Amino acid sequence: MQPSHFRGNQGYDLPPVQSVTSGAFPAPALLSAPPSRPDSGMRMSHLLQPMPPAVPATSPYQRFYDSASGSPAETTLPDAPPMNSVPGLYQSSPGHGQTAAQLQQKRAYRQRRKDPSCDACRERKVKCDASESSSCTECNNRRVRCQFTKETNRRMSSIKQVQDLEKQLQNTKQQLQHLQTGMMRPDRMVDVDEGVPQPMVKLPEIEYRPVRRSKAPIPQDFSDVRSNLRRYGRGILKVPTPYRQQGAQSLVTGDAPELPPKTLADHLLAQYFNCIHTVLPVLHWPIFIAEYEKVYRSGTLLGVSNEWAAVLFGVFACGAIHTNEANREEEGKKYVRTSCGIIDVWHDNFNLDRARASLLASIFLYEVNSRSASWVWIGSAVRVAQEIGLHIDSGPWPAVEGEMRRRLWWGLYAWDRLLALEMGKPVLINDQDCDIDLPCPVDEQYITEGGKIPDSQQTTPLLATIHVVRSIGQLTHTLRSATISPATLETFELHFNTCLATFPSQFHPKTDQDLDPRSLAPVIYLQNARLLLHRHNISPFCPDMVRTSAMDYCVSTALDTSNILARCMRNYLTHPGPPCVNDPRSHFASCASSLLCTHIWRCSLLLLFRAEYAGALACVQALSSIGDVRTVNAACGRYLAFFLRHLLARLRPTEGHVADLERDEEMMAYVSGDMQGTSDGSWVWHGSETGSQLQGMGNSTPTSSSHRAEIETDVEWEGWEWIEKTVHDLFTEQHQQQQQHQQMAYGPPKLEASSSSTTTLTSESASDTDGRLSSAHSRMTIASII
Repeated sequence: MQPSHFRGNQGYDLPPVQSVTSGAFPAPALLSAPPSRPDSGMRMSHLLQPMPPAVPATSPYQRFYDSASGSPAETTLPDAPPMNSVPGLYQSSPGHGQTAAQLQQKRAYRQRRKDPSCDACRERKVKCDASESSSCTECNNRRVRCQFTKETNRRMSSIKQVQDLEKQLQNTKQQLQHLQTGMMRPDRMVDVDEGVPQPMVKLPEIEYRPVRRSKAPIPQDFSDVRSNLRRYGRGILKVPTPYRQQGAQSLVTGDAPELPPKTLADHLLAQYFNCIHTVLPVLHWPIFIAEYEKVYRSGTLLGVSNEWAAVLFGVFACGAIHTNEANREEEGKKYVRTSCGIIDVWHDNFNLDRARASLLASIFLYEVNSRSASWVWIGSAVRVAQEIGLHIDSGPWPAVEGEMRRRLWWGLYAWDRLLALEMGKPVLINDQDCDIDLPCPVDEQYITEGGKIPDSQQTTPLLATIHVVRSIGQLTHTLRSATISPATLETFELHFNTCLATFPSQFHPKTDQDLDPRSLAPVIYLQNARLLLHRHNISPFCPDMVRTSAMDYCVSTALDTSNILARCMRNYLTHPGPPCVNDPRSHFASCASSLLCTHIWRCSLLLLFRAEYAGALACVQALSSIGDVRTVNAACGRYLAFFLRHLLARLRPTEGHVADLERDEEMMAYVSGDMQGTSDGSWVWHGSETGSQLQGMGNSTPTSSSHRAEIETDVEWEGWEWIEKTVHDLFTEQHQQQQQHQQMAYGPPKLEASSSSTTTLTSESASDTDGRLSSAHSRMTIASII
């Protein structure tokens, strides 16, 4: 059953992206292009026209004019002048190598001197060889309209002039936008010639449903053809879904895996349902529970299909990782090994359970921080799903099977997008290959065989997740560019705000309602996508204004996340006792996913960097409550301790010098965090050792899983208590400084001055005293923290 939070359809507003991106891309000065021939007298109206599209390679002299009359200002410039349009280049002189036909053509041209020139040639004051059936050579070379207007009608009407000016203005705006979105070089100069403008990003609508593939009617009866193809095409072709006959199932025989105790199994299923199934309902829960109870009544898996048994142990593994047991990871690995070992690799007939088992293995591996293995297993799940035709609308299917095909496909789609964004990988699923409909927004208890699925307008967590992840395909493409333009940022922000409008009202960042940690997944997916979008522009390939505005919006998103976390944890005890089942911190830790941990870690780095210590303290407390329950969280704590040490060293005052962290490229690299782990977003590895040069450097990564876990968790660092205490001290110091500034600014004046000069002197003296007190207090508190 879905949580009751996702029932509303209320939206809320976030600050517009213009507030942090306006003016971020200063328009460079337009350079006038060289004329296509000397002393051409080209006017500025021609220089402001956009470049024409690429010309097909049919003929270099393809006509670019229309029979309709128009103003010369509507013409466009070619990318480069043809070689034969520049005198003296690749042309023979009249006395060398000229054929009789060319001389006859010149004589014919000279005999037409009484004919009028076209508008473009008259304006440029060049010879015109136009005829009644063809345009002149000059217009062909310049790819402009070759047109004639009467002398009395040369001046256009006022309406036509206004229309031409509007077109010129629009074309100029487009050209400026192309210049603004051009490729940024490392020296922070816009390379106009080599810059590749970003294409316009078009994101799917929230309620967009794919266009169904049309099928032509077949008048002839192909019953005999189908029968013969099934018989004689065996081994050569596979009948497409859903016309494929189901083959024999692969059943568990012989040595059946041992089932865990029923009490433990019930607990694992409850954890899986609360933490995973509510967001990715890839199982029809009533049917799955009925089969589960049947298996435990028999006490063995004998006679059950291998794929269903693999799904059962995959559920056990994912449920185990969401408990607070000390041996949760070892038990989960045992279950996932059993799940993968049950699958018969020689079985060539796939079904829904085979795709489900691969998806559950990918989810578990990601939670234990085996990210590359998780990426491989989601690839296997997607390929199985495409093999059985989950990505296309086929059928008709029974009510339960048809709905579960849709839910399984969109669950795979969402997990593929989330992993691609987190790991900086390309998405596996192409939207153009899919025409499957969205899942129904109802609980699976209302989906029964022979029954009608009720209509509903509610938003389920799965639908909310789908709305968010549908933009990730375009987002991963956008993150490959050096700089993201303001127009692209605005397009994504509009989509994210539209997605938020479908969320319940309590997920508004500015509200003050309590939140259940189990319902955080969709809004965290959205916040994470928004943060990674804006974080891309803090790289040194962007101008300073762009980096500053990107950091502003990243901090705004991080503050929204900290508010959400604070509303999840504000009822927690300040000094909790030993962990227990009903402990709120333990509840939050068991529900937390690895993606949530990495998102909170990114927010913590940004908030500490910008001295937003109140929000950073909320994030650090959330990470501290998770502790070592997630493998990746221990790595996040170690990095945070390292970052805090460097931050405190920068904050230590040295001879009155105030550190400007945003000008400190080392700290900017540190705050970018896992951005340096992607090929398109990193910059610190440029010029580093590669290949054989890396051998012999030491500190190689162990290959065994036990050694890998040891190097990830057993590196000495200060621990979560030190991190939480340090951030709390920074917050306390900042709060005290703010109170002192307020007292200095609003306190009663000690002396009433009689002249303006005395007042100014007193004000400057008070400001100087305030600065000395603040500096001394800062030295004392920073030193005590260090």
